[in-house]
Amino acid sequence: MREAALLAVYAEHFGVRLDGLARCPRCATDVELSVPVAELTSAMPPAAPVEPLVSGELTVDWRLPHDDDLAACAGAPDGAVLLLQRCAPTCPPSLRAELAARIAAADPYADLTFELVCPQCAYAWEAALAAAEFVWAQLRTHAQRLLREVDELARAYGWSEQQIFALSQQRRDSYLELVRHG
Repeated sequence: MREAALLAVYAEHFGVRLDGLARCPRCATDVELSVPVAELTSAMPPAAPVEPLVSGELTVDWRLPHDDDLAACAGAPDGAVLLLQRCAPTCPPSLRAELAARIAAADPYADLTFELVCPQCAYAWEAALAAAEFVWAQLRTHAQRLLREVDELARAYGWSEQQIFALSQQRRDSYLELVRHG
């Protein structure tokens, strides 16, 4: 569900397309990726409910992974098994495959991948989409642009940061236009 929320935030605040680069694992060529967010979201099946896994007399309660689960399992030798253990501590090894399938069905956005082909060496591979990276990159870019604009207006007019932020974005843009082009 986290990835779906991040994609919605991205589309609402930064644009309707995800534009990025993936590096070819064979020759290290940068491969461009551009996909409409709506195309991603419309192709997703609805999330299955999070319901206990029942097998014979055994009932296994489980939950979707949280960010701290993902962080704890990242890079671990048996990261997938560790993640399943965190989400369903009572799940026996014999039911892990079914549990993994249920988790995937309950959060279809959790594993977004794209099939890419390198234009340089024709190598084909799957690249995972990390929506958080796209959102953070845009937030970083937006923050840097905003700092430059504040600096520009403060230097031109002697205004404080508080005075600049009190202006609407449209007024700030109008003043920036005057500073830049007279």
